Amino acid sequence: MAFVYKKKKTTVRLGKNPGEKYIVATANQGKVTDAELKEFIQRNSTLSEQDISLLYRSLATIIEENINLGMGVNLKNLGVFSPNFRTNGSSSVEEVSTENIEKVVVNFRPATKLRDAIENAPVKETRKFKLKHE
Repeated sequence: MAFVYKKKKTTVRLGKNPGEKYIVATANQGKVTDAELKEFIQRNSTLSEQDISLLYRSLATIIEENINLGMGVNLKNLGVFSPNFRTNGSSSVEEVSTENIEKVVVNFRPATKLRDAIENAPVKETRKFKLKHE
């Protein structure tokens, strides 16, 4: 596993030194498609394509139902999905209500092994990769 980065020009508006700066930005290398993931699982297990599709649907349903109940879902080797709010602060406790909620979101905390692999992955620069929207 290796992360690839590019150098990017950005405008910093807050902080001690606002202005145009250059930063390190992740150079997205694409996504694994649903079909590719299913094919990988099928090659590395005894599950059929139909079993894998059923597993996907079941897992999505279990996560959705439990998040909607306010519960987190812990997938041992993957991590924890949990519900959270993006909110606006209030000056007093009396002003706090559901009106403060900007958005309901799902957080993901990777399992220790996955987190360690990500934190210890090498990082390299790319000069050839350009994101589509630039």
